[in-house]
Amino acid sequence: MEAQRFKVRHPSWFALVSFAVRAKLLQVRRALHDAIFRLPWLAEGAAADFPFVLAESKTPLYTGYDPREQPLFVGKIENLRLACRQIHGRVLAPGQTFSFWRQVGPPWRSRGFSIGREVREGCVIPTIGGGLCQLSGSLFELASGLNFDLIERHYHTALPADVPYDARRDATLFWNYVDLRFRGAIPVLFECYISEDSLIVRLRGKTPRFHRSNLVEIAGNQVRVPARTLIGSCFTCGEAGCARHRDSIGDAVSERPR
Repeated sequence: MEAQRFKVRHPSWFALVSFAVRAKLLQVRRALHDAIFRLPWLAEGAAADFPFVLAESKTPLYTGYDPREQPLFVGKIENLRLACRQIHGRVLAPGQTFSFWRQVGPPWRSRGFSIGREVREGCVIPTIGGGLCQLSGSLFELASGLNFDLIERHYHTALPADVPYDARRDATLFWNYVDLRFRGAIPVLFECYISEDSLIVRLRGKTPRFHRSNLVEIAGNQVRVPARTLIGSCFTCGEAGCARHRDSIGDAVSERPR
């Protein structure tokens, strides 16, 4: 897929407020829906009861990023670590729905989440909980490879220049109305943790499964694959006059995890 540079029109204060209002309304609507059709927490399980690795994803924590974005990557890794704690060792029963946000919970500062980088309306911006889509992408890839039923999945409209586009892993998030949800016909146990340089996610089963993976077919049938667009970051674009940029860099640097 051919990549192209995309010139983003800088958002005005009106556009930022408009986005915030629309997002809040969608968050309230999803919260009301989930309060009525509440999904259960996943029960804890033991790896000894799930001896077979059915699928595995290992992705690098660091890519060819600009050193000026170091605070965002440090925050992303901390966010992934917190999210993995909520998923690791949990069991998805047959017919049960996995919801990323139901299991991980809100990515709030009060819960320990840090500032990472998020793609929003054509920009890479510092935001609390940024970077969790690396985990949702791994989960989507594994669930698709096991032919799980995909209930909800959303794709990125653009990606940072250092992130290669892969339709098999494209699953973006935004609390709480942009979620990843799926269910399967067999019980699986999640393994999810951070190594020195990678995010590792596995789905373990009670019996081995031998079949052809159809990741590309599933991803291609579910959504339109967007044209590859390379976008800039608030740390590297040099547009200090942008309304979104004005306070973000100072906040991200001062609030990076220590």
